[in-house]
Amino acid sequence: MAVCLIGLPSSASALKLLDEQGNVLSDVVILVDGVAPKPAAPAVMDQIDMQFQPRVLAVGTGSRVDFPNSDDVRHHVYSFSAAKRFELRLFKGTDAPPVAFEQPGLVVLGCNIHDSMVGYILITDSPWYDVSDAQGQLDASQLPGGNLPVSWWHPSLGEAAPVSLGELDLHLTAQLTLPVASTPVAVEKPLSPLQQRFRKAAEQHAY
Repeated sequence: MAVCLIGLPSSASALKLLDEQGNVLSDVVILVDGVAPKPAAPAVMDQIDMQFQPRVLAVGTGSRVDFPNSDDVRHHVYSFSAAKRFELRLFKGTDAPPVAFEQPGLVVLGCNIHDSMVGYILITDSPWYDVSDAQGQLDASQLPGGNLPVSWWHPSLGEAAPVSLGELDLHLTAQLTLPVASTPVAVEKPLSPLQQRFRKAAEQHAY
């Protein structure tokens, strides 16, 4: 994969992420190793306008994530991903308990009621991580100077592991162009509990 970077003669406060067509890339997770852990912040995956907000959330291994529901309707959040299987049944407001994510990996979220809702939580052992915003930017100013191991993940990669960029000095990098596929890799949406029961019944009757 070819990666293009544009450097600055002095430290950059924001890193901008683009695809190969020059479009800004939101929802890119940047992971950096070999540094002190970033300060812990509350991890929240809200539900707003029948969508997960943020669409992509990155957390450290062992983090607890709150799942408030800011919609006027109930949601039934679930995941059957190997990194974390769980259900939050029919809840509104802040009724749902936080969920602990104890092992690294990708968790794909769905809603048993609203099929269009898909979200992603990337759980990582990397000490520093951030997700690009709607303008394709993230703040790298807290990182120390010097070359550090950097990798990235985006929903276009599907369930593939984060991709290494080698060692980069993000303090001196203003822009990164990433080879994000124009047609994203399909990620199978997790089956709802009802679909799981139908599949299990069908498999039992097949023998």
